[in-house]
Amino acid sequence: MKRAVAALLLLAALPLCGGVYPQFGVETFLGGAYGLFSLAPWGGVRVPLAPTSSLIVKFRRQSIAFDVEDDEGLRRRHKSSLNMFTGVYYYQKKGLDMYAALFQMFGSDGYNASGADIGLAVRLFKGLAAETGFYLLNEKSNLWYPDEALRRISTYVWHIGAKVAVLPRLELHPQLHFGGNNEKVGMFAYALGLNFTPRDPIYISLAYQRYSENDEYRFSGNYFSGGINFYF
Repeated sequence: MKRAVAALLLLAALPLCGGVYPQFGVETFLGGAYGLFSLAPWGGVRVPLAPTSSLIVKFRRQSIAFDVEDDEGLRRRHKSSLNMFTGVYYYQKKGLDMYAALFQMFGSDGYNASGADIGLAVRLFKGLAAETGFYLLNEKSNLWYPDEALRRISTYVWHIGAKVAVLPRLELHPQLHFGGNNEKVGMFAYALGLNFTPRDPIYISLAYQRYSENDEYRFSGNYFSGGINFYF
């Protein structure tokens, strides 16, 4: 709780720097055999550093719910929450977008984590951009197995994708994800998204994702996500 208050105080103080632009939105994610549901409102600010670069600071509050099955096959609904504080360096020049983010997370039942996320997108020609990114997470968690003890888990995910303009302000967003963790669990996912910008600064996204793992983990399945975000 103290960390959350400190994060909000920092966000409140940033407008004193001048030249600050708000960003905010809400995102949701649901699906799978165990009824995973996630809702995550977030807010932050963008501080221009130069004509081609910005610093973004944001705070995200995520609520998660899913079914837990006991040894007798009976299910109960498990709920948890996570707080995420992120700092992002963003660079944009004609035909090139790059970002590098560091984040800290903490939540219910002793959860805490830190990580990094980097990526870039290159516009190949009008209406088509290729992208790639790499994500690292080091967490102390029993988030997905609440009946077990907390343990340290390190996860990595690499993704590649494209953004294809189909209409003005409307684009398709296919992606492939490859990853794993220190418990020798590998994962693969493919996704197809649709991004719509009816007018600046509104950004609406919808996506379908098929996720699979090489172990008897409960979250393989079909998922849907959506969000409405405002980027000033």
